[in-house]
Amino acid sequence: MRFKNKKNTLAALGILFLLAGIIISLDGQDGSSFIYFGVGTLTATLLYYGVVAGRPQISEFIIGLIILHTGVLLIVKGELIYPSEFGLITFVSGILVLLNSGFSEYMRDRNKNN
Repeated sequence: MRFKNKKNTLAALGILFLLAGIIISLDGQDGSSFIYFGVGTLTATLLYYGVVAGRPQISEFIIGLIILHTGVLLIVKGELIYPSEFGLITFVSGILVLLNSGFSEYMRDRNKNN
């Protein structure tokens, strides 16, 4: 089955799970997993169709920053749970994602157009 408009389909699916979770919670049961799934689906739909589809360089840059800072946190705070080499590998991976994001080309082209 092919859907004509995936954005509306994903938003409807998120609303469906959100409402199901709310209805289950009103009956006195635990519907938090449905609520989380619905809110997550709606958030992912808004983020993807709002940012990623229009400007993939910006989203790759943000993901690279998140990976880089996760590596820093693993190096600094994760010494008790993880070895520091794991944090270093995550940090280097974040740098590689940042360098390959194409954000500098996006900014250069944007400045040329203005």
